Amino acid sequence: MAIQALALAIVITLNGSFASQPAQSQNGLERIRYRPSPRVRVVSNVIFARYGSRSLRLDLYLPVDRKQPVPGAIVIRGGGWMVNDRAEFAHVASALAERGVAAASIEYRTADEAAFPGAVQDVRAAIRWMRANAAVYGIAPNAIGTLGGSSGAYLALMGGLATRDRDLEGTGGHHGTSSRVQAIVAMAPPADLSRLDAGGQRTVARFLHATQAQNPRLWARASPINHISADGPPVLLMHSNTDEAVLPEQSARFAERCRKAGAKAELVSIEQAHHAFWNYRPWFDQTMERAAVFFLSLTRHD
Repeated sequence: MAIQALALAIVITLNGSFASQPAQSQNGLERIRYRPSPRVRVVSNVIFARYGSRSLRLDLYLPVDRKQPVPGAIVIRGGGWMVNDRAEFAHVASALAERGVAAASIEYRTADEAAFPGAVQDVRAAIRWMRANAAVYGIAPNAIGTLGGSSGAYLALMGGLATRDRDLEGTGGHHGTSSRVQAIVAMAPPADLSRLDAGGQRTVARFLHATQAQNPRLWARASPINHISADGPPVLLMHSNTDEAVLPEQSARFAERCRKAGAKAELVSIEQAHHAFWNYRPWFDQTMERAAVFFLSLTRHD
Protein backbone atom coordinates (compact mmCIF):
# COMPACT_ATOMS: atom_id res chain seq x y z
CA MET A 1 0.00 0.00 0.00
CA ALA A 2 1.33 3.46 -0.83
CA ILE A 3 2.49 5.75 1.96
CA GLN A 4 -0.57 7.50 3.32
CA ALA A 5 -0.82 11.18 4.17
CA LEU A 6 -0.51 11.95 7.85
CA ALA A 7 -2.70 14.69 9.27
CA LEU A 8 -0.27 15.04 12.14
CA ALA A 9 3.42 14.31 12.54
CA ILE A 10 3.77 11.01 14.39
CA VAL A 11 6.35 10.64 17.14
CA ILE A 12 7.65 7.13 17.79
CA THR A 13 10.36 6.02 20.20
CA LEU A 14 13.03 3.44 19.38
CA ASN A 15 15.11 1.74 22.03
CA GLY A 16 16.29 -1.69 23.07
CA SER A 17 18.99 -3.91 21.61
CA PHE A 18 19.03 -6.10 18.54
CA ALA A 19 21.40 -7.80 16.13
CA SER A 20 23.68 -5.84 13.83
CA GLN A 21 26.51 -6.27 11.38
CA PRO A 22 30.05 -6.76 12.69
CA ALA A 23 31.13 -3.71 14.64
CA GLN A 24 34.15 -2.00 16.15
CA SER A 25 34.30 -0.34 19.56
CA GLN A 26 34.55 3.45 19.50
CA ASN A 27 34.00 5.88 22.38
CA GLY A 28 32.15 3.23 24.34
CA LEU A 29 29.90 2.40 21.39
CA GLU A 30 30.24 -0.19 18.66
CA ARG A 31 30.56 1.41 15.25
CA ILE A 32 29.18 -0.55 12.32
CA ARG A 33 31.68 -1.54 9.65
CA TYR A 34 30.75 -2.62 6.15
CA ARG A 35 31.05 -6.30 5.35
CA PRO A 36 30.13 -7.74 1.92
CA SER A 37 26.85 -9.66 1.97
CA PRO A 38 25.95 -12.67 -0.19
CA ARG A 39 22.49 -11.15 -0.51
CA VAL A 40 23.83 -7.98 -2.15
CA ARG A 41 25.46 -7.35 -5.54
CA VAL A 42 27.68 -4.29 -5.72
CA VAL A 43 28.25 -2.32 -8.91
CA SER A 44 31.19 -0.07 -8.07
CA ASN A 45 32.73 3.12 -9.36
CA VAL A 46 29.91 4.20 -11.66
CA ILE A 47 30.09 7.73 -13.07
CA PHE A 48 26.73 9.44 -12.55
CA ALA A 49 27.55 13.10 -13.23
CA ARG A 50 30.11 15.15 -15.11
CA TYR A 51 30.99 18.81 -14.80
CA GLY A 52 33.60 19.49 -17.47
CA SER A 53 36.57 17.28 -16.55
CA ARG A 54 35.16 16.52 -13.09
CA SER A 55 33.36 13.18 -12.72
CA LEU A 56 31.29 12.07 -9.73
CA ARG A 57 30.91 8.39 -8.90
CA LEU A 58 28.61 6.10 -6.97
CA ASP A 59 28.54 2.51 -5.74
CA LEU A 60 25.24 0.73 -6.31
CA TYR A 61 24.09 -1.97 -3.88
CA LEU A 62 21.43 -4.27 -5.35
CA PRO A 63 19.32 -6.99 -3.71
CA VAL A 64 20.33 -10.32 -5.20
CA ASP A 65 16.96 -11.99 -4.66
CA ARG A 66 14.46 -9.82 -6.51
CA LYS A 67 11.73 -10.95 -8.88
CA GLN A 68 10.30 -7.54 -9.74
CA PRO A 69 11.54 -3.94 -9.81
CA VAL A 70 12.53 -2.68 -6.38
CA PRO A 71 12.52 0.84 -4.91
CA GLY A 72 15.74 2.81 -5.16
CA ALA A 73 17.43 5.21 -2.78
CA ILE A 74 20.23 7.72 -3.16
CA VAL A 75 22.15 7.57 0.13
CA ILE A 76 24.31 10.48 1.26
CA ARG A 77 26.84 10.52 4.08
CA GLY A 78 27.32 13.44 6.45
CA GLY A 79 30.46 15.33 7.41
CA GLY A 80 29.61 19.02 7.42
CA TRP A 81 29.58 19.14 3.59
CA MET A 82 33.38 18.79 3.74
CA VAL A 83 33.91 15.08 2.98
CA ASN A 84 32.63 12.98 0.09
CA ASP A 85 33.96 9.47 0.69
CA ARG A 86 31.06 7.35 -0.55
CA ALA A 87 32.60 4.21 0.98
CA GLU A 88 31.80 5.61 4.42
CA PHE A 89 28.10 4.92 3.80
CA ALA A 90 28.58 1.43 2.38
CA HIS A 91 27.16 -0.19 5.52
CA VAL A 92 23.96 1.84 5.12
CA ALA A 93 23.56 1.13 1.41
CA SER A 94 24.27 -2.57 1.86
CA ALA A 95 21.81 -2.85 4.76
CA LEU A 96 19.07 -1.31 2.64
CA ALA A 97 19.86 -3.68 -0.23
CA GLU A 98 19.67 -6.66 2.14
CA ARG A 99 16.15 -5.48 2.93
CA GLY A 100 15.06 -5.14 -0.70
CA VAL A 101 15.99 -1.56 -1.62
CA ALA A 102 18.52 -0.71 -4.35
CA ALA A 103 20.82 1.89 -2.77
CA ALA A 104 23.39 4.13 -4.44
CA SER A 105 26.06 5.57 -2.14
CA ILE A 106 27.22 8.74 -3.85
CA GLU A 107 30.04 11.22 -3.67
CA TYR A 108 29.32 14.92 -4.05
CA ARG A 109 31.31 18.10 -4.43
CA THR A 110 32.37 19.42 -1.04
CA ALA A 111 31.91 22.98 0.19
CA ASP A 112 35.53 23.73 -0.71
CA GLU A 113 35.04 22.57 -4.28
CA ALA A 114 31.60 24.03 -4.97
CA ALA A 115 29.53 26.35 -2.83
CA PHE A 116 25.79 25.84 -2.48
CA PRO A 117 23.94 24.68 -4.49
CA GLY A 118 26.71 22.43 -5.88
CA ALA A 119 26.16 19.45 -3.60
CA VAL A 120 22.38 19.66 -4.00
CA GLN A 121 22.82 19.64 -7.77
CA ASP A 122 24.92 16.49 -7.38
CA VAL A 123 22.10 14.75 -5.49
CA ARG A 124 19.66 15.75 -8.22
CA ALA A 125 22.06 14.38 -10.84
CA ALA A 126 22.22 11.07 -8.95
CA ILE A 127 18.42 10.86 -8.84
CA ARG A 128 18.25 11.47 -12.58
CA TRP A 129 20.95 8.84 -13.18
CA MET A 130 19.06 6.24 -11.16
CA ARG A 131 15.79 6.92 -12.93
CA ALA A 132 17.43 6.93 -16.37
CA ASN A 133 19.09 3.57 -15.61
CA ALA A 134 16.25 2.01 -13.64
CA ALA A 135 15.46 -0.66 -16.22
CA VAL A 136 19.12 -1.72 -16.38
CA TYR A 137 19.29 -2.46 -12.65
CA GLY A 138 15.74 -3.61 -11.91
CA ILE A 139 14.70 -0.43 -10.09
CA ALA A 140 11.16 0.93 -10.13
CA PRO A 141 11.52 4.37 -11.78
CA ASN A 142 8.55 5.80 -9.89
CA ALA A 143 9.76 4.59 -6.49
CA ILE A 144 13.00 6.51 -5.93
CA GLY A 145 13.94 8.31 -2.75
CA THR A 146 16.81 9.91 -0.87
CA LEU A 147 18.35 9.07 2.50
CA GLY A 148 21.05 10.85 4.44
CA GLY A 149 22.50 11.50 7.87
CA SER A 150 23.29 14.92 9.36
CA SER A 151 24.53 17.17 6.52
CA GLY A 152 23.72 14.23 4.24
CA ALA A 153 20.15 14.37 5.59
CA TYR A 154 20.11 18.05 4.67
CA LEU A 155 21.08 17.10 1.11
CA ALA A 156 18.43 14.36 1.07
CA LEU A 157 15.80 16.95 2.02
CA MET A 158 16.96 19.66 -0.36
CA GLY A 159 17.40 17.18 -3.20
CA GLY A 160 13.84 15.95 -2.74
CA LEU A 161 11.90 19.02 -1.67
CA ALA A 162 13.17 22.10 -3.50
CA THR A 163 11.75 21.14 -6.89
CA ARG A 164 10.56 24.65 -7.73
CA ASP A 165 14.11 26.02 -7.62
CA ARG A 166 15.31 25.16 -11.12
CA ASP A 167 18.86 26.31 -10.39
CA LEU A 168 19.21 23.29 -8.13
CA GLU A 169 19.02 20.92 -11.10
CA GLY A 170 22.55 21.68 -12.26
CA THR A 171 24.24 20.43 -15.42
CA GLY A 172 25.47 17.03 -14.24
CA GLY A 173 23.77 15.00 -16.93
CA HIS A 174 20.59 13.11 -17.94
CA HIS A 175 18.73 16.31 -18.72
CA GLY A 176 15.09 15.70 -19.49
CA THR A 177 14.88 12.96 -16.87
CA SER A 178 12.85 13.85 -13.79
CA SER A 179 14.69 14.41 -10.51
CA ARG A 180 11.54 14.15 -8.40
CA VAL A 181 11.58 11.65 -5.57
CA GLN A 182 8.77 9.70 -3.97
CA ALA A 183 10.17 9.54 -0.42
CA ILE A 184 12.85 11.05 1.81
CA VAL A 185 14.53 9.63 4.92
CA ALA A 186 16.36 12.31 6.91
CA MET A 187 18.38 11.27 9.97
CA ALA A 188 19.32 14.17 12.29
CA PRO A 189 18.84 16.82 9.60
CA PRO A 190 19.82 20.49 9.98
CA ALA A 191 16.51 21.62 8.49
CA ASP A 192 16.48 25.28 9.51
CA LEU A 193 19.98 26.69 9.09
CA SER A 194 19.17 29.94 10.88
CA ARG A 195 18.38 28.09 14.12
CA LEU A 196 21.62 26.11 14.44
CA ASP A 197 24.04 26.89 17.26
CA ALA A 198 27.14 29.03 16.71
CA GLY A 199 29.32 26.09 15.70
CA GLY A 200 26.70 24.82 13.29
CA GLN A 201 26.33 28.25 11.74
CA ARG A 202 30.07 28.48 11.18
CA THR A 203 29.91 25.16 9.32
CA VAL A 204 26.98 26.39 7.24
CA ALA A 205 28.85 29.62 6.42
CA ARG A 206 31.66 27.48 4.93
CA PHE A 207 29.09 25.57 2.90
CA LEU A 208 27.26 28.66 1.65
CA HIS A 209 30.41 30.80 1.38
CA ALA A 210 28.54 33.52 3.30
CA THR A 211 27.45 34.19 6.87
CA GLN A 212 23.80 34.74 7.67
CA ALA A 213 24.48 38.43 8.25
CA GLN A 214 26.14 38.70 4.86
CA ASN A 215 23.37 36.97 2.92
CA PRO A 216 20.18 36.20 4.89
CA ARG A 217 18.20 35.50 1.69
CA LEU A 218 20.67 32.79 0.69
CA TRP A 219 20.39 31.17 4.13
CA ALA A 220 16.61 31.17 3.85
CA ARG A 221 16.72 29.72 0.34
CA ALA A 222 19.17 27.03 1.47
CA SER A 223 17.02 25.86 4.41
CA PRO A 224 14.89 22.75 3.73
CA ILE A 225 12.18 23.97 6.09
CA ASN A 226 11.38 26.74 3.61
CA HIS A 227 10.71 24.27 0.79
CA ILE A 228 7.88 22.30 2.37
CA SER A 229 4.73 22.01 0.26
CA ALA A 230 1.57 19.95 0.43
CA ASP A 231 2.46 18.15 -2.80
CA GLY A 232 5.99 17.24 -1.70
CA PRO A 233 7.17 13.66 -1.12
CA PRO A 234 6.53 11.98 2.25
CA VAL A 235 9.38 12.43 4.73
CA LEU A 236 10.56 10.08 7.46
CA LEU A 237 12.57 11.97 10.08
CA MET A 238 14.71 10.15 12.66
CA HIS A 239 16.46 12.08 15.40
CA SER A 240 18.05 11.36 18.77
CA ASN A 241 16.27 13.10 21.62
CA THR A 242 19.70 13.79 23.19
CA ASP A 243 21.44 15.04 20.05
CA GLU A 244 23.68 17.99 20.91
CA ALA A 245 25.26 18.37 17.46
CA VAL A 246 21.97 18.99 15.65
CA LEU A 247 19.27 19.66 18.23
CA PRO A 248 16.14 17.47 17.98
CA GLU A 249 14.03 20.61 17.65
CA GLN A 250 15.29 20.78 14.06
CA SER A 251 13.24 17.69 13.15
CA ALA A 252 10.36 18.59 15.49
CA ARG A 253 9.91 22.01 13.90
CA PHE A 254 10.20 20.54 10.42
CA ALA A 255 7.48 17.97 11.21
CA GLU A 256 5.26 20.67 12.66
CA ARG A 257 5.74 22.86 9.58
CA CYS A 258 4.77 19.85 7.43
CA ARG A 259 1.61 19.38 9.49
CA LYS A 260 0.61 23.00 8.98
CA ALA A 261 1.29 22.81 5.24
CA GLY A 262 -0.65 19.57 4.77
CA ALA A 263 2.54 17.71 3.87
CA LYS A 264 3.30 14.13 4.81
CA ALA A 265 5.83 13.57 7.61
CA GLU A 266 6.63 11.03 10.29
CA LEU A 267 8.99 11.77 13.18
CA VAL A 268 10.82 8.97 14.96
CA SER A 269 12.48 10.00 18.23
CA ILE A 270 15.38 7.77 19.23
CA GLU A 271 16.07 7.59 22.95
CA GLN A 272 19.51 8.45 24.35
CA ALA A 273 21.31 7.93 21.07
CA HIS A 274 24.52 9.20 19.50
CA HIS A 275 24.11 12.05 16.98
CA ALA A 276 25.13 9.68 14.16
CA PHE A 277 23.07 6.79 15.54
CA TRP A 278 22.90 5.14 12.10
CA ASN A 279 26.58 4.25 12.48
CA TYR A 280 26.33 2.49 15.86
CA ARG A 281 24.84 -0.30 17.86
CA PRO A 282 22.23 -0.67 19.23
CA TRP A 283 20.38 1.63 16.84
CA PHE A 284 21.65 0.64 13.39
CA ASP A 285 19.54 -2.39 12.47
CA GLN A 286 16.23 -0.99 13.61
CA THR A 287 16.98 2.31 11.87
CA MET A 288 17.72 0.52 8.60
CA GLU A 289 14.63 -1.66 8.99
CA ARG A 290 12.37 1.35 9.45
CA ALA A 291 13.95 3.17 6.48
CA ALA A 292 13.62 0.11 4.24
CA VAL A 293 9.96 -0.40 5.13
CA PHE A 294 9.34 3.26 4.31
CA PHE A 295 10.90 2.87 0.86
CA LEU A 296 9.34 -0.53 0.20
CA SER A 297 5.87 0.90 0.78
CA LEU A 298 6.38 2.84 -2.48
CA THR A 299 6.09 -0.36 -4.51
CA ARG A 300 3.49 -2.13 -2.39
CA HIS A 301 -0.01 -2.16 -3.81
CA ASP A 302 -3.38 -3.31 -2.53
